[in-house]
Amino acid sequence: MAKDTTAGAESRGLFDDFGAFRTPTADDFTTVLTRGLVAPDANVLLNLYRYTEQARGDLLRALGGLENRLWVPHQALVEFWRNREGTLSDARSSGTQAADEMASHAAQADRTLRTWANRVALPEDETDRLRGQLSEVFGTVRETIVKVGQGEWQGITQDTSTDPVVAKLERALVGRVGAPLGPEAHKKAVAEGMRRVEKREPPGYMDRTKDGVGAAADYLVWEQILTEAARRRCDVLFVTADVKEDWWRKEQGFNRGPRPELTEELRTRGGGRLFMLTPKQFLEVAASILEFSLQVGSVEDIERVERIETDDEQHGGWTTFALEGLFGLLAGEGYEDRVAVIRHAAARDGVADAKSVYDICGYHQDRTLKGFTTPVNRITNRLRELGLVPESAVRVLTAEYEPGQSRASGFSVHRLLVPLVNELADEDE
Repeated sequence: MAKDTTAGAESRGLFDDFGAFRTPTADDFTTVLTRGLVAPDANVLLNLYRYTEQARGDLLRALGGLENRLWVPHQALVEFWRNREGTLSDARSSGTQAADEMASHAAQADRTLRTWANRVALPEDETDRLRGQLSEVFGTVRETIVKVGQGEWQGITQDTSTDPVVAKLERALVGRVGAPLGPEAHKKAVAEGMRRVEKREPPGYMDRTKDGVGAAADYLVWEQILTEAARRRCDVLFVTADVKEDWWRKEQGFNRGPRPELTEELRTRGGGRLFMLTPKQFLEVAASILEFSLQVGSVEDIERVERIETDDEQHGGWTTFALEGLFGLLAGEGYEDRVAVIRHAAARDGVADAKSVYDICGYHQDRTLKGFTTPVNRITNRLRELGLVPESAVRVLTAEYEPGQSRASGFSVHRLLVPLVNELADEDE
C-alpha cells in the first residue's frame, strides 16, 4: 500500500485557498453590514458631488445607518480633501462645457444647412425657416442644460461652512475616521506601494502614471484597512467606484469580486472575508438590510455616474473635448510637433521611435530629446486645474528608454488614449 505523504498535513477544501471565488450571499452581506467593517473609498465621498440631491441623500442615509461599522481610512480623506475642489469645478464645468459644445454644434449645423441650401438653390425663405427651426431646437436644449446645472449646484460652493455635502459628511463621520500612519510606518507603506506598482502587484499599479508617490495612494488606503480589520478581527466590505483591474478580479470583462491576492492578504493579516461593491451595489444591498426606502431615481442616478466613470476609464480619464483642448493649447504655444508625434505614435499602436521623432520635428541628430514631454505634462496639469481632466488621468506622452541607455529610444502614447487620438485624426480628415 502506498504511503500517504500528506499524513499529518492540514486538510484543505474547495474554498480554503480560493475564498475570492465564493459568491457572496445575502447572509454574508448582512453579517458584514451589521457586524463587520465597511470602508468607503475617497471616490465614494467625492461622487456625492456628482449625484442628484435624491441619490446623494440616500447614499448618506446608507452610510449613516452603518453606525460604528462605518470606518473611513485616513488616506481616503486625504484624497477627498485633495480632490474636493477639483471635483466641484469638474461638476460645475460639465454643464458649462455641455452648453458651449451645444452652441458649437448649433453653429456647425447652421453652416452645414446653409452650404447645402446654396448647392441645391433652396429658396431663401425656406432656408430661413429651416435655420429658425434648427436654432430653436439647439437653443431649447442649451437652456435646459444651463437651467439644470444652475439649479443643482447653486447651494454647493468651495466654502466648507456652507457646503451641504461637507455638513452631512461631518455628522456621519464623527469618530469613524482612522488615524494616519506614523512617520516610519507611512514611509514604509509608501515604499511598499511603489514596489507593488513597479512589480504590478495589487492594489494600485494601475495608477503608476501618477506623479511622485501618488501611485502609492491606493496601497496606503489598503494598508490602513488591513490594520483596522486585524484589530477588529472582522469581515471587510470595501465600497469603491474604482473599477480597475488592480482591485477587481475580472472575468470576461466583468468585475466578479476582489482580487484573490487581496482576499488572501486580508486573511493572512488577521481579518475575515473581503467583499467589494460599487456605490450602486452598496446602496441596493444596504437599503434591503438596513431597511430604508430608496427615493425614486437614486439607483439610476448613481448608475449613471458609474457608467460615465467606466467610459472615462476606457480612455484613461480623457475625453475628446479635453484632448482637443490639449492639442489646441500645444499648437497655440508653438508645439505642433508634439501633437504630430502623439498622432504618429497613436497610428502605430502607441509608439514613435526616436528616428521618427527627429524626422517629424526636423531636429538635428545631435539634439537631445530631454524635456520633450514637458509641454505636454505642463498643459495637462493646467487642464486638471480647470477640471477638464481628473487627477487620475493617464499621462499622454511618455519617454521610453532602452536598458542602460540615457537617451530616449522613443515615446509612447498611453494604450487607453490610442483609440481616442486616432478617432480625432479620423474626424480631422
